Amino acid sequence: MASYSASANLYNVVPVTVPDGLGLESYGSAIDETGNVAGDTRTGTDGIPFRDEAPFGLDNTFIYQDFDDIESYCYRQLGYNSCENWATRQWEGINNAGGLEREREAYYDGYTANANGFANGAQIMTSPTSAYVPGGGTLVTGSNNVIVNKYSVNDQVLGTTSSGYYNFGNYGLAYRERGFVGTTILPPATTFNGEPVSDIVTQMGRTMAFDSFSFNSVTYIVGSASVAPFDYGDSDKDYNGRDVGKCFSGDQPIADPAAEDYCQNFAFSTKGFIWSSDGATGVSVAPWSTSDTGATRDQKSYMSSVRGAVVPDSTLIPNEDGSEADPTSYDGKPVLVGYNTLRDDNNLLMQAAVFYPSDSLDLTQDDQWTSKFITRAVVEDDGDYIYANTRATDINNNLMVIGESKRSGFYPENGAAANRIFVADANADSPSATYFSETGESIFFRGSGGEAKAVNNYNEVVGIIDAETAREYNGKQRRHRGFINPYDFDVGTHATRRALFQNRAWWLDDLTNDGKEDGNNQYRIIAASDINDKGEIAATALYCAGGYDNTGHNAYCDGGSGTEAIVAVKLVPTVDLDAPDATATITPRSVEQQPVERQGGSVAPWMLGLLGLVALRRRLKK
Repeated sequence: MASYSASANLYNVVPVTVPDGLGLESYGSAIDETGNVAGDTRTGTDGIPFRDEAPFGLDNTFIYQDFDDIESYCYRQLGYNSCENWATRQWEGINNAGGLEREREAYYDGYTANANGFANGAQIMTSPTSAYVPGGGTLVTGSNNVIVNKYSVNDQVLGTTSSGYYNFGNYGLAYRERGFVGTTILPPATTFNGEPVSDIVTQMGRTMAFDSFSFNSVTYIVGSASVAPFDYGDSDKDYNGRDVGKCFSGDQPIADPAAEDYCQNFAFSTKGFIWSSDGATGVSVAPWSTSDTGATRDQKSYMSSVRGAVVPDSTLIPNEDGSEADPTSYDGKPVLVGYNTLRDDNNLLMQAAVFYPSDSLDLTQDDQWTSKFITRAVVEDDGDYIYANTRATDINNNLMVIGESKRSGFYPENGAAANRIFVADANADSPSATYFSETGESIFFRGSGGEAKAVNNYNEVVGIIDAETAREYNGKQRRHRGFINPYDFDVGTHATRRALFQNRAWWLDDLTNDGKEDGNNQYRIIAASDINDKGEIAATALYCAGGYDNTGHNAYCDGGSGTEAIVAVKLVPTVDLDAPDATATITPRSVEQQPVERQGGSVAPWMLGLLGLVALRRRLKK
């Protein structure tokens, strides 16, 4: 029976304005300190995630080219019993949109953007720039994909865009990804090992933008940039017989590579990178962790990336009693996190790292940081590759680091080869990972997986987590929900604020339970992507107009026949989390009802999007 008893909630759900017709699904991706939300939309599946330098964070050989490769990845690294269906969605797209096949065949068939960005109710990055124009063609309006990652410290949107396709009879893609800040495109490297980069790096090189910091009154953007070509002599990188080796003549790239079908999927070795916010200058952050001077080894590419940045300031968030916080060892200097490559014989392992600034930091020079891998978040353990990859995703003013370790498909834990979420202390001499599944909190069980998306300066972590314990390996994909964890870190934790959360982690759905039929009960929070210091959250929700049948976690939408939409939302605290006299009562949702079964061979299509592979709107059936 439907029930709407009196309830108290810590958060209200506020829909985010998205331009009409921009996409079938919208995702809340970033929030600034004033509460502005930005995000991106989808019309189909990504195929290969737009936020990974190496496909799926794993393929630094760049051989995932077609349906068979995607299906093989699923069987080997995800283990679902429905990998054929999963791979079909990623290859073919959904509703005649998205999917990797459309990218692979765009040279002949043209392309319409699958992902679009928005901020303040308007579409962003509609006309990316490229100094290199394939075939001397004309840019096809609406053919560039746009992803939003964060707001910069000066409140500009950060993200990644493709060049879009240029029509010259066929359709050429100058670059698949380039980071941007505001309207400025961030270029790839201009030098590598002290020498000018190959022309193809300048023409087609990729970049990504993930975070920013302010240093000496200058704003810098951090991410990754191409520095050298991948091993183009490897025929496993060819798609459909198109020989990528033809992109070079001898040891020099051809003059107009993106005008040829065989160069459309050309890829690169990357380094963690920083740019000034005007995009005029950029430098690499640190060397790869190797003595090799080349950018490839055994057909694999060296890779690294910066995903989070902070310049610690002990005056920023005072102690709870109002006194100034103790300074960290790095106050006033930028500390960065992400991943770097460790060479193990011929294997190049991408694993979580903290990048520490040199004493004589000079942001006009390359490699001014030293990387340290985060122990207990390294790929190899006692001779076995326990993880497929690991990476740090964010860092706050207290030098608290968050990240993820992707369990190898050959070493699943508790029935899943999941992304394990961890925290680490960058102020320690040797930062070490503590996994949420080790903390004993009920929502983080052994083998649980998800994504660590963001942490604010009160040590409140948000992201995505498994919402059920069903076996994934040789089973079905688990449902997911957005979460918040007010983590009790050694520095910066405010006991009064943490007590509002009853000193524990929550599914965000439990914190939005207002007991009203058509209020917050119209939403179920499936992802949390960013959080500011006021506790406001950029999130994504399933939306059932008029409200779900009851307030339970797994309630039906209109008896199971209603249509759910995937929408961007903002979560706003109902109390001032910093007020010393603030109180809150949390009424958890019930879990009495069985999960809704959805058509299409998957329990929840939206889960694909939340792990970087996006699905579409589905009609629920009993």
